[in-house]
Amino acid sequence: MKEDKIINQWLQEEKAAENFQQLEKAIALSQNLEVPAKKSHNDAWADLLDKINTESSSNERVLVPEKPSYKRILYYAAGLIGIILISYFGLQNTPEPTIYTTALAVTESKLLPDYSEVTLNASSTISLMEANWDQERTLSLSGEAFFEVTPGSKFTILTDLGEISVLGTSFNVYVRENLLRVATFSGKVKVESGENSAILSKGDELTFNSEKQEWVVNKFSENQTATWRSGSFHFESTPLDKVIEALERQFAIEIEIDRDVDQNFYSGYFSKSDLKEALQLVFTPMGMQFKIDGKKVNVY
Repeated sequence: MKEDKIINQWLQEEKAAENFQQLEKAIALSQNLEVPAKKSHNDAWADLLDKINTESSSNERVLVPEKPSYKRILYYAAGLIGIILISYFGLQNTPEPTIYTTALAVTESKLLPDYSEVTLNASSTISLMEANWDQERTLSLSGEAFFEVTPGSKFTILTDLGEISVLGTSFNVYVRENLLRVATFSGKVKVESGENSAILSKGDELTFNSEKQEWVVNKFSENQTATWRSGSFHFESTPLDKVIEALERQFAIEIEIDRDVDQNFYSGYFSKSDLKEALQLVFTPMGMQFKIDGKKVNVY
């Protein structure tokens, strides 16, 4: 019967495993067995059996094969090597993410595999898996970028502060430290962060401050938002320290200031075409002066 065949096969496998364990013990003991040069092969094998019986306790049943089955050892070794090789080449074939990063004072546009276009602001990074982009249009962003997404399947942007998803649209995403801003120029954009969720239409801008847990949606002016693509930067009641960070990113400079600016806010703009003019526009209205020394600027 089929059941008897299965039971017999199982018993044979159990016996084979037991035989293999005893074989390993026999081979290990044979490493320490001294065989005189003039002793015959059969005599040497008899000595091996005696040594195994001596090592085994009187109550232990020891099964010793008549001859060491090197074929079975090779069989197990080949299986182990096969597993190692499969694991190794499997890891070698794992696709690596494609990473694009912009340096200070640099903006750059990238064309994605589906012909969506991403423009990165200075000191920004995106990471994506190009190998399976057709199946999943997902990328990670830190910094700021403007997206023009080709219509198609869901397009997802992962950030430390939230997730943005669209089908086909154009929008700007800013994510630095504890601040996330998403401005929609066309189509609809869904933004999620924890329990917060919003669907933005054209002209909507979401601002999320994770430190203060402020989640606000307002209208924005297109001629003052995401203008960094043309080298112009607009601010509305922005903390001065954030404006200083923007100056440092766009001009690749280091600004040192000898006063507390926590209570200072700036409304205005600057262009990255002229450092001196930009510093004047930001600091002069606040009664501050500055000195440029190479890549360092002292404000006092």
